[in-house]
Amino acid sequence: MSKTAKILLIIGGIVILISAGLWVNHWYHTRISPNTPQANTGDCPSDKPIKGNAQSGIYHVPGGQYYKETRPERCFATEEEAQNAGYRKSKR
Repeated sequence: MSKTAKILLIIGGIVILISAGLWVNHWYHTRISPNTPQANTGDCPSDKPIKGNAQSGIYHVPGGQYYKETRPERCFATEEEAQNAGYRKSKR
């Protein structure tokens, strides 16, 4: 392999690593809102009853098995809103 090919390979690897880091940063910050006033209270406002757990990426709907004990980092008005934020529905 020529010296130029090795340099291009190294540069390509660096670009991939930087891109991956930017994607992870974007993904993380779109899932956790730092200005969510109801965080960790255990309750969501009545207009946003769906509880989102940022650590697990799972949302819980009223009546679900773990809804009452879930301490939300995010609250959502609809399941679609939760899914668009990168959360998945609780299986129970």
